[in-house]
This record gives sequence, C-alpha cells and structure tokens, in this order.
Amino acid sequence: MTDFTEVTSEGWGSRIMNSIKGVLFGIALFLGAFVVLWWNEGRAIKTERGLDEGASLVATIDVDKIEQTNDGKLVHLIGPVETESIFKDEMFNIELNALKLNRIVEMYQWVETKEESTKKKVGGGTETTTTYGYVKSWNGSLIDSDNFKVPEEHTNPKNFAYNSYGRATDVATIGVFTLSNSLLYDISNYQPLPVSNVDTLKVKNSQIMESGIVYIGEGSPTHSKIGDIKLKFKVIKPGQYSIVAKQVDNTFEPFGTSEGTTISMISSGTVSSENMFQAAQNENTIITWILRLVGFFMMFIGLVMIFNPLVVLADVLPFLGSLLGMGLSLMAGVISFMLSFITIAIAWIKFRPVLGIGLLIAGIGVFILFYITAGKKKNLKTDSSSSEIED
Repeated sequence: MTDFTEVTSEGWGSRIMNSIKGVLFGIALFLGAFVVLWWNEGRAIKTERGLDEGASLVATIDVDKIEQTNDGKLVHLIGPVETESIFKDEMFNIELNALKLNRIVEMYQWVETKEESTKKKVGGGTETTTTYGYVKSWNGSLIDSDNFKVPEEHTNPKNFAYNSYGRATDVATIGVFTLSNSLLYDISNYQPLPVSNVDTLKVKNSQIMESGIVYIGEGSPTHSKIGDIKLKFKVIKPGQYSIVAKQVDNTFEPFGTSEGTTISMISSGTVSSENMFQAAQNENTIITWILRLVGFFMMFIGLVMIFNPLVVLADVLPFLGSLLGMGLSLMAGVISFMLSFITIAIAWIKFRPVLGIGLLIAGIGVFILFYITAGKKKNLKTDSSSSEIED
C-alpha cells in the first residue's frame, strides 16, 4: 500500500556540479579496474599452480596413526570427526552432541519500500518522484521504524525478544589427530534441526510448525502480527570428513606452496584428494571470472561517470541528452571490454607468456577485422549515396 509520495527537483547547474564531482570518483573506479584485473590474473595463475603443486605432493595417511616422517608434509586423510561438546538450549529443549549449533531468529516487522522515477525537464533540470510504501515481512535484523518517512502506524519493536547465536566446539578430533581452529571454522555443512516436542517448550505463546520451526507470538503462522517471532535451529553433527593440509605433529596447518599460496581444505564425506583438488580448481575458476566481471563493471561505471557531464550539458534538450547518454554508454561498454581484454592479455604475457601473446594477437586481430568491416560498410554507403546523386 502506498503511504507517501515526495516530489523533488534539481536544477541544471546543480546537476552539472554534481556530475563534475562524480568525475573524480569515476577516474578512481576506472584506474582501480586495471589494478583489480591485473591482480586477479596473477592471483588466479598462482592459485592454479599452487594447487597443481599440492596435487603432486599430497600423500594419503592413516587417521589412526601418527607418522613423524609426514611432519611438515601435505597429507590427505579421511575419517570421523568427533567431539565431546554438548550444546544446550534449555529454553527450547535442545541438547545434543554437535560440532556447531546455530539459532536463527526472525521477527515480523514493517519494512519501508522506496521507488524512484526521475523525469528530465527542458532546461536541464530533473524532477524526481519518490514513492514510499510499507509492507509486513519476516526479517532477521532489527528494522528501526523511527527512520521511516512515515513512522506513524508503522512501528516496530525496539529489540528482539530472543537473539540469534552461533556456537562451535573448541576441540574436535579425526582419529588420533586434533583439528586446527581454521579447519573447524571451514566446516559449513549445516543441516536443519527441527524442534519436535511442544509440551516441553518453556516459552509462552509458542507453537511448533510442521517444518519444526518454533512460532512465538500473539498471532499465528497464517495470521502473523508485528513482533511475532519465528525461530529455527541448524546443526553440524559429527560425521565423516576428508582433509588436505600440512601435518604438524598431531594437528594441521595450511601448507605453503612455492607460489606463495596456501592449501588447507576440509570436505564433508569421503572425498579423494584428486576430487578435492579439482573442486578447488573449479572454485578458483569461478572466482576468477567473478573478479573479471567486477573489473569490467568498475571500468564501465567509471567511464560512464567521466562522460556524465557531457550528458548533463546536453540535457538542456532532454531527448538530446538521452540520445547522447545511450551513445556514450555504448562507447563506454566497448572501451571497457577492449581495455579489460588487453589488460588480461598483458597480465598473461607476464605470468604465461605463450598463452598471453596468443590472446593479445587474437584480440588485435578481432579489432582489425571489426575496423575493416566497419570501413567497408561506410564505403558502400558512400558509393550508394554518390550513385543516387549522379542519377
């Protein structure tokens, strides 16, 4: 439901000044993109080589026997990870042996939505219409309704009646070995822990939903009220795990490679060292492409901000500014793609000379082909126009 609409205006002069200020940030983004792209290629290649090195050195060992000859070496082992830790949540009748236990709390609250639409006006100014709306939804963090545009009749509680938490064991073992804190931290295969016995709950106005989630409040799952609570548990129980790390006496540390990278991995279940290294290589590839896209968009947004004062100047006639904006955005996209491609190619020349030179040559070839094709089309249009004039 719409509760409030606000209309604001900004003059042409003010827009020009703001766009000029944005140029500095745009330049920073544009230059920062080169740093991100260059660093990412070096990181990706070093990580790949480090993993290849680790895969060639790793040795599978017995979890029930400590061999001092393996001390300082990269090892792979599979076995049951166990702990003596017992986690309790007396309020909700939880008590179990586990590696980790999380309590996740959500509260039914008012949420402010905000939609903006900006219209250019003749003369270079703009008129922005902001529409505020208010909906009820479940949220895991406290929403301060005092900051709403219209706080009246949209009041949220000032705090959670029950807090979320995360607990983890201090000590866990795999055979005769003790897990390091870093390996314990990396275990993340949480499973839902349904609450089943409503009669033992020590909380008023509580009920258990079919999914095992605890509902607390004056309302119901189908007719919730502001301030009602939904509460659920997630757990990581002892079980079978596979580890690749450096053995240090009866525990583990990250293994340092000659590339300056480290290797420390833990996976749920019985996983061979080959599959663990392959999964790490796949993750490295995904991260590499994500950071390439981040670098490209940093460059693109930076160029758009650098070009923006020209668009604002042309906005004296809105249609002219819009056309120029579309053209400059397209240009920024093409330039960003080409410069990103060249930066990656040059980085590869440093880290992988043969592949990098091949990539750069291919890129130059594509650019030349594009230029020649565009030139031919332009000549054909010129010849066609000349023929029409002669006729």
